Amino acid sequence: MSRWWFVSGSLLTLILLSTGCSFLYEDTSESTEGDAVIDVSQAEEPWELVDFEAVNQYEEVVNNETLQGEWWVTKTIFTRCPTVCMTMTPNMVTLQKGLEDEGIDIQIVSFTVDPEFDTPERLEDYGESYGADFSNWDFLTGYTPEEIREFALESLKAQIQELPEQEDIMHPTRFYLVNPEGVVVRMYSGENNFDLEATVEDIKSVTQAK
Repeated sequence: MSRWWFVSGSLLTLILLSTGCSFLYEDTSESTEGDAVIDVSQAEEPWELVDFEAVNQYEEVVNNETLQGEWWVTKTIFTRCPTVCMTMTPNMVTLQKGLEDEGIDIQIVSFTVDPEFDTPERLEDYGESYGADFSNWDFLTGYTPEEIREFALESLKAQIQELPEQEDIMHPTRFYLVNPEGVVVRMYSGENNFDLEATVEDIKSVTQAK
């Protein structure tokens, strides 16, 4: 897969959100209109995920090859997050249940941005505390901070940055839909503008398209 990316200027603009861990590259239209669903499948260059290798909460290996051929939704988290994760993770739990109710078979993958602290055991405890169903949800660690920063920048078009004085790590607040070829095709609001109905309907229409 390509390790380089280019995004059309008409599609995405770099926005700095200065509070909490909401620092990310995001679409201008969401900043002004609160769009819950953004189609990135028509970007001039596909948003191909770079290769990664990780372990989940059960210390099982998860990488590009294990997810190949599957639709999956991904996001970034960390267990010590004092801000947006406390909204994003419950929203993902709600999304997981909503997709199950619609009979949509899809994997969920959460990448920690604090891999040196977030062991598989801590991630398991974290998922359990929010009521996550582990049958189709992997909480990943087992890589270096540099590797997850590179992955987020090249694959998700977003930055990760530590804020030591705030005991925080800025990271993307989006949910990303990845197709069976490992290409991001949608971004969904994962925090305050999260729209369960719109997100479920869009995932259903995209994954079940003929």
